Amino acid sequence: MSNQYYAPDQSYAPPQQPYTAQQQPYHNPGQQQQQWGLNQNPQQQYFGEPSAPPEGQPMTGVVPPSYESAPYGTVNPESGLPAKFNPRPKYNDCWAFFLFIAQLAAFVVLSYFAIHQIAQNRNGYGSPYNPPRQGFHSTSIFFAKGGLITMLIAIITGAVISVLYFMLTQAFPRQIIKVTFALSIIAYLAVAVYYFVRELWMPAIFGLIFGLLYASMWWFWRSRIPFAAEMLLTVTNISKQYPATFILAFLGLFVQIAYSVYFMTVISGCYEMYYDQVNRTTPGKLKALIVFCFFSFFWTSQVIKNIIHVTISGVFATYYFMAGSSQGMAKSPTLASFKRACTTSIGSICFGSLIIAFIQTLRALVQMFRSNGDNGILAFVACLIDCFLSCIQGIAEYVNKYAFSEVAIYGKAFIPAARDTWTILKDRGVVQLINDNLIGNVWAMGAIMSGVLSGLAGYLYLRFDQPIFNNNGEFTYVLVTMAFVLGLQMLFTVGTVIESGVATTFVALAEDPAALARTKPELFERIRATYPAVVQGVNY
Repeated sequence: MSNQYYAPDQSYAPPQQPYTAQQQPYHNPGQQQQQWGLNQNPQQQYFGEPSAPPEGQPMTGVVPPSYESAPYGTVNPESGLPAKFNPRPKYNDCWAFFLFIAQLAAFVVLSYFAIHQIAQNRNGYGSPYNPPRQGFHSTSIFFAKGGLITMLIAIITGAVISVLYFMLTQAFPRQIIKVTFALSIIAYLAVAVYYFVRELWMPAIFGLIFGLLYASMWWFWRSRIPFAAEMLLTVTNISKQYPATFILAFLGLFVQIAYSVYFMTVISGCYEMYYDQVNRTTPGKLKALIVFCFFSFFWTSQVIKNIIHVTISGVFATYYFMAGSSQGMAKSPTLASFKRACTTSIGSICFGSLIIAFIQTLRALVQMFRSNGDNGILAFVACLIDCFLSCIQGIAEYVNKYAFSEVAIYGKAFIPAARDTWTILKDRGVVQLINDNLIGNVWAMGAIMSGVLSGLAGYLYLRFDQPIFNNNGEFTYVLVTMAFVLGLQMLFTVGTVIESGVATTFVALAEDPAALARTKPELFERIRATYPAVVQGVNY
């Protein structure tokens, strides 16, 4: 498993419980639904109370979904695995990878000239557009010690809270889901009350609407909490066995931070090269470079984030199909998954990331036009376009998350992965959205708490230590804000591991529930008890 995807010629160990299905040539959804007491339309049961099989009825006679009509082939008679598992993955979407490398190389070349210009200005030399800066002074010597201590305190606080919150979530998943959802409702209503008191009617009305909307969703979604809790418990238990996934996630976070600093430096250098300070104008060359820099930043950031997601998804997919089988888990599943993400899957990652980066660049252009324009009508039109692009971006990001899980599991190219993701969304979309919202809300509220406590820890240090550079408190707001963001990101990073695991497990359950029943029957039974429709695979 360490050097390939899930091979169809592998065998599985006998399950701990009998799974002696009567062999039938085709899957009969109606017969299976009647056996388990399910509705003919699985979507009808998502908002109802979870149904269970008749008391005393074993897990026998349940025929897994047939893959005879799947576009990737038939079932392998030796292993029982669908033949769509690719034993020798090929390099997909190579054109996107080469295009990504080309733009990254162009950005690096541009950064050389930009940083060189900054160094020249600091040394007393100017550019054709900018005269040299005189009297440059820096407070970095005074800022470094106290500022770095504040950031270190925020990181340590965020790390401790992240570990404690993870342990709490693992111990009490159902209670955490309920508490965080209730806190979301309270937060929206509190915001509404605050704005009503301040007589700011529009944000107050929006806060009230969202608070009431969340309260109504609680009423309809409460029957789905057991399944979300089981998924959360399962994924946290798996991730605890593979701590390298968290190390990789935090490494990705630090790479993103470093790249963001690099990007801001290049932007600053471009302005110093071409901004006309004499006439206070922005030449067309500078505008073109700024657009390119933003596009490169968005694309590279997406690629970094999605490499982490595909790697973590590969680890959870390995556990889903291999743990409990005769082949067993690889010695280093995280390293093997990272290798696949950076080789055979890198083109697909670049392709999917390019779509999001293009939309983000369009939004950045629209927002710049809206902020610089004096025409009210054009600004309103730009606002509408930005809103539309924001919706498109949200949909694309949601599809991408599951499409990249398909890439990690099966080694697909991006287009087939996105197409199969859309099929899953049409078949399981309601329960999928509910599950994502319930689990995502757990980490969103936890991240806010981590940010607040990290910011508070930074403020207390500044308040009692009183470093020299902040005697008048002029940097307190900036440093506390940075501490809040660091604490927020620390717990969000832990949440990305869990969300990747949940997405991958959901995709695997939708496409091949029988694999889990063969290798981990006890886990399958627990999931089936909270989500009976799991026995029905997605029909392509």
